[in-house]
Amino acid sequence: MNKIHVAGLLATMLSVALPAAHAKELSFRADAWCPYNCEPGKAPGYLVEIAGLALTEAGHKVDYKLMPWSDALAQVQAGRFSAAVGASVAEAPALVFPRESLGSTQTILVTLKGRGVHATGLKSLDGLRIGFGADYFYEESVNAYLDAHKKEPRMVAVGGDNLTEDLIRLLVDGKVDAIIEDVNVIDYQAETKGYQGIFDYTPIGKPSSVSIGFSPADPDARVYAALVDAKMRQLRTSGELKKIMARYGLREPQ
Repeated sequence: MNKIHVAGLLATMLSVALPAAHAKELSFRADAWCPYNCEPGKAPGYLVEIAGLALTEAGHKVDYKLMPWSDALAQVQAGRFSAAVGASVAEAPALVFPRESLGSTQTILVTLKGRGVHATGLKSLDGLRIGFGADYFYEESVNAYLDAHKKEPRMVAVGGDNLTEDLIRLLVDGKVDAIIEDVNVIDYQAETKGYQGIFDYTPIGKPSSVSIGFSPADPDARVYAALVDAKMRQLRTSGELKKIMARYGLREPQ
């Protein structure tokens, strides 16, 4: 018996061993934050793909739509929707998360090459026009800086369900000097939208985890999280996880 067959058999046994949850249509909500979660369709983002596989194989249906991030978090926590895709424990501790690592993020300061804007960290941001996601949680030190300065006229908060593209347009059009985003998100935008080679990156803050958080108002939330855990282990063992991540230009999470 080969190891891939064993992995599939073990995953099936794990799923059977999990507490039963009646088949439901689960509502995933987020703003577009590709490659973690993208536009609904054939390439909806690797988090949506993995969680979708886990839940549909257990008999559930997944309804994935985009909406502003702050609304998604609030309504998932309240129980109107099932899960917030791209959430973290630090950002939304009340949600129910899988235990397996689904990936990590690194917040960066993005500037345009040739504009003469140089940043070496958070302290160097003073005086610069900064674009950032309204109500986004980046990392503790980054959010502490934003909370202290966000009311200043030079700070530009952007909302909506496609805010990364809006931030990039502000930067390219010269309306801000720098934007704050995740390195994988900017890399994906650069590769798919024709921005290769025009950005400079400066890491700010520490890496943090990224996951999918289920609503604590759903009594089956822990069952869904456990299904995602079991699917992650199966995908990692079979080698399929590496293939999924590669489609989005990413390495397998450790």
